[in-house]
Amino acid sequence: MKKLYLSLIFTVISFSAFAQDTIYMDNKYQELDNKKNAEYFKIITPTPDEDYEFLRTLHYLDGQIKSKETYDLENDKEINEGEHTYWYDTGELFYNIDFKNGKKHGDLIAYWKNGNKRRHDVFKRDQFKNGKVWNQDGKEIEHFNYFIRPEFPGGLATLSKYIKLNIQMPSEHNSTHRVVVNFTVDTDGSIIDIKIKEDAPSKYTAEAYRVIKEMPKWKPAKRFGEIIKISYSLPLVFQK
Repeated sequence: MKKLYLSLIFTVISFSAFAQDTIYMDNKYQELDNKKNAEYFKIITPTPDEDYEFLRTLHYLDGQIKSKETYDLENDKEINEGEHTYWYDTGELFYNIDFKNGKKHGDLIAYWKNGNKRRHDVFKRDQFKNGKVWNQDGKEIEHFNYFIRPEFPGGLATLSKYIKLNIQMPSEHNSTHRVVVNFTVDTDGSIIDIKIKEDAPSKYTAEAYRVIKEMPKWKPAKRFGEIIKISYSLPLVFQK
């Protein structure tokens, strides 16, 4: 018992010595100034002796781990490296996925909560090569992509056409402005949580907001065959 106690103390001391930054987050993974209203916290640790520059772990407030990701920084942009690991909210291992130079490169292996393998995909430089999928009972089923992006009805070409037909140029428009709008495609395809990410004069941002808000429902995203809500960014350019 004494050895166990000393081992735990050493682990805490070591962890504290290397943990560089603890950041609290809300249920939408937005960073907060303090613990109030937080659902998660993430810890970012420099890793100079590893094959990657930083380790980021995401935790529930009780300390249970949710994800572990490793990455490099290039011009303030995160480049995924190495194996990333994710857990279910009940603590079971969910899946691992390998990255190299920011691209999926290697294995993606997922598990059901009962421990049975859920899927095994192989990627090379972000390209899917082969894979298998199993149900909870371990029976192999027809393969499908592990992640399917949300889609405007009819696809990107139809989305571009919709915007061109519906956007209204502000009066006295005599210059080019770019407005980036961030929004969430909900599980029923509804557009929610609209935010202006890259600003412009108010008459342009107001029009960009209106066009996005009035869009028809999208086809929602899927992850591992389950419908999820997901953030999406869309740039709108007002040209003179």
